[in-house]
Amino acid sequence: MSAIRAAVSRRADDILAWTKRFLSFPSENRPPQGLETAAQKWIAAECRARGWDVDVFSPLAVRGIRKHPSWLDGRRYPRGRDNVVARWRGSGRGRSILLSGHADVAPSEPAQWKACRPYKPEVRNGRLYGRGAADMKGGLAAMFWAMRILHELECRPKGDILFESVVDEEFAGGNGTLAARLRGYNADLALVSEPTRMEICPACLGAFLGDLTLAGRGGMAYMGKAIANPLNGAARAIALFQKWQTRWRAGNRHPLFRAPGKQLNVLPWHITTEKPGEFTQMGTPLLARIAWIVWCHPGMTEKEFWRQFRAFWKEEAARDPALHPFKVELERTYHFVAPWETPVSSDAVQAVVEAFERYSNRKPAIGGAAFSCDLGIYGAVGRMPAILLGPRGDNLHAPDEWVEIEDILTLTGIFATLAAG
Repeated sequence: MSAIRAAVSRRADDILAWTKRFLSFPSENRPPQGLETAAQKWIAAECRARGWDVDVFSPLAVRGIRKHPSWLDGRRYPRGRDNVVARWRGSGRGRSILLSGHADVAPSEPAQWKACRPYKPEVRNGRLYGRGAADMKGGLAAMFWAMRILHELECRPKGDILFESVVDEEFAGGNGTLAARLRGYNADLALVSEPTRMEICPACLGAFLGDLTLAGRGGMAYMGKAIANPLNGAARAIALFQKWQTRWRAGNRHPLFRAPGKQLNVLPWHITTEKPGEFTQMGTPLLARIAWIVWCHPGMTEKEFWRQFRAFWKEEAARDPALHPFKVELERTYHFVAPWETPVSSDAVQAVVEAFERYSNRKPAIGGAAFSCDLGIYGAVGRMPAILLGPRGDNLHAPDEWVEIEDILTLTGIFATLAAG
């Protein structure tokens, strides 16, 4: 323990410099494309330099992956948009561990960055600023350096340690994670360093994503009867999403999601009047389409959600005068991002708690992560106890994203302690 703590302290400046270099790669996910290639090549080179076994592969290289229920269609994987998995083989006398995260980041827009430019990271008051700092290159850096420090200390692990940097997690992705699971890179415990604010999270929310369309009759009312404007209907629909959120929260409870800020949310995030392939004239639009996200607790199924959600909108469309002029339709857009829960009482969670306490000398908080991610793929497809643990930070998917440097260093020690066994 003291050797790991001393090594993290000695290497602190190097860990920070390495993280800043990682952040300088604009590895944006812009569906259907992604710009992870340069960052992933650098990660692969860094892992090879340590002498670890390294596998670099496209998600499409996994036989039959497109037929898997968790595969998301419509994404492209040009040459170089690859996963990187590094294995440090243990002595075979202990449990294996997977340290995993995604290299893709959200686009840098909107452009109102003030602390720094998105890919020119800067340090201010103990925070590292830059796109991807918190989500999730800071946590991924801690995982890489945990493995590297153990290697430099010549502390051969009892079980295999896998370090993994996957592509295409953002925008309800998961194909990179799915590919790694189907390729066989699974372990006795999976840790994913999404930014949990140093809380051990054995559970995360799921997400349903879709469109609500209000279709009417387009045109310009000159001398004839007024044309109902679907944008007025959309304005009412936005208010009804809030009504649904109130109902959804009241009807769902989970013990790991009781803390403030962890309530279920509904997010209408995009609205358009354009119909693909048609020119939109100046006049009353034919339709208004609202893109939305609804989050759910572990245990909720697609079938049950859609039963309740469709019933709500059918009821509102029938009784609300603002919606009467329009045909109201619901459709899925992305696939269901499944929630996940590893029992708090499991040996896996307790092992993470113990490593946290041993290294940091304090008890961690345990709760659910109030966001959706690909944790369910690790658990359901990889058949692993899967846990989130990552740093504090803010402004994810927004200007001036930042991560606590102290947390990157602390997590490096915690992950190394856990992996050392």
